[in-house]
Amino acid sequence: MDNSDKNNYYVEPVEIEIYLKKAGTVKTIIKDLYIELVDEEPKPDLAKKIFSFFNEKDHPIDLIQLQNNFPETILSVIESYYRFIDLYEKLSMHFRSALAGSIDSLRQALYMTELLMKYEPTLCSLQHIGDFSTYNLNYLIRKLNQENEEFLLEDSTVEYLIKRHRVKHEGIESSEDKEFEKLVELWQYNLKEKPII
Repeated sequence: MDNSDKNNYYVEPVEIEIYLKKAGTVKTIIKDLYIELVDEEPKPDLAKKIFSFFNEKDHPIDLIQLQNNFPETILSVIESYYRFIDLYEKLSMHFRSALAGSIDSLRQALYMTELLMKYEPTLCSLQHIGDFSTYNLNYLIRKLNQENEEFLLEDSTVEYLIKRHRVKHEGIESSEDKEFEKLVELWQYNLKEKPII
């Protein structure tokens, strides 16, 4: 896998314990689980225009900016996101700072996107603007990859990316896929064994 290709993956470290029989000890190694970023296909016609507009600018889909460029979404956005609009305003500020070059804002935008994804889908995203959260998640991961920044996602987000990868590759068998599934199995096992803090 070349470096440009790595931008299209989220890399999750997986701990693997190996028993060294001769020494009678257990050694822990870290293996990287590469999870392909599967882009979202916008469903409603308006969503196609929205995705295209932001994609052409190489910008994340900013819910606040969206209303300026697509005024027909204002009512739907207000109805679906009024409880979280202050968070989307804060996210919008992080997007603007990230586009101006702030790595810290890029990272903060990613973590806020993870948080807000927990409240999706809404009627607005289903009927009008599409799955902008997945678009933003993939966008932000790629940007951090391009900057060679290290970061980790929440376990639930990793599960989501794994699920999207599996759906895309359903029915396709390859040696890479078998390696992927083995690492996913180990990652899930480690998750179950993780102590609750």
